[in-house]
Amino acid sequence: MISLTFDDGLDCHLDTAIPILERHGLRGTFYVPVGGETFERRHADWGLAARAGHELGNHSIFHPGVSSKPWVTEGIALERYSIDRMARELRTANTVLRLVDGQRERTYAFPCSNPWLGSNGWPRRALARAGLDRTRLAGWVDRYGLDIGATRVDYTPVVEPLFVAARCGGIPVDELSVTPAYRFQVRGVEGDGCSLAQLQDAVDIALERRAWLVLVFHGIGGGHHLSCDEPVFAGLCAYLAAEPRARVVTFLQGAKAIWGSA
Repeated sequence: MISLTFDDGLDCHLDTAIPILERHGLRGTFYVPVGGETFERRHADWGLAARAGHELGNHSIFHPGVSSKPWVTEGIALERYSIDRMARELRTANTVLRLVDGQRERTYAFPCSNPWLGSNGWPRRALARAGLDRTRLAGWVDRYGLDIGATRVDYTPVVEPLFVAARCGGIPVDELSVTPAYRFQVRGVEGDGCSLAQLQDAVDIALERRAWLVLVFHGIGGGHHLSCDEPVFAGLCAYLAAEPRARVVTFLQGAKAIWGSA
């Protein structure tokens, strides 16, 4: 199975990605933050996309992130979120999406692929200041509980009762397995910035291993600082449509094929 997923509910998803998908008879999964400007302006268009068979996934209301990101304001900083606040936000986003598409089963994509809220302790903050927060040192701090003073907590337990499955961070394509380890942290392969040959290779590896390939995109032909070129994406869709072994499914369909309903 191949699932094409798109984050952040962008104009280019409605204007570029969906028309390309539909030309090739394919359907995608679009993770839409319902507090976003595009959703506010174009919720009717998102409803039309859902009626055409595309999946609208929950991407929270406000797309919170860590405060070190330049676009994160005080009100959406994950350091200030509580478990209760996140649970309320996800339930409300589900309600809003159900008003648009009428669906009760839904999947979730962690904004910025981050399942954590709360603050790092001083060891993690020191590593971040030194530019070492994405190294093995940070992994060791987390693994051995060395982040003194941390209030960080994994909010995946909030996600589990609300969704059929959830998608999180990236995985190298050579680590694809037949069944993901955990249905509420399914890892996708990043499609942004890839060449057509790289995306075709990812598909071929998935087909060879009979694995579920979940591709993650942001912008298509622009619209985001992370983006896949429009001709590359169109070429990928043509490749998938012509490949008889590839079954392109929404993320919800893929999760239910493996695990059933939540």
